[in-house]
Amino acid sequence: MPARYEFRVSGRLSERAQGAFVDMAVHDAPPETVISGEVVDDAHLHGVLAQIQNLGLHVVSVLQVAAAPERRTGPPSAPADPAPNDAVR
Repeated sequence: MPARYEFRVSGRLSERAQGAFVDMAVHDAPPETVISGEVVDDAHLHGVLAQIQNLGLHVVSVLQVAAAPERRTGPPSAPADPAPNDAVR
């Protein structure tokens, strides 16, 4: 079952190093860089960790995080019609 992970590594990544994580989001969080995204299984998780090791990066932390909320692409839904008002006259 896919899960969302956040990998924190020391320092800033070069564009070349950032490009190694094609299916992941990479952003600076000085003094670290955060690599995050969906990991489909244990083999994928180990592959990401191997890529980090191959680039000679120092891992600060690896966390499984809550899934990001789904983004809506359509127009916002219209508000429901208000209930009839039984106001006293």
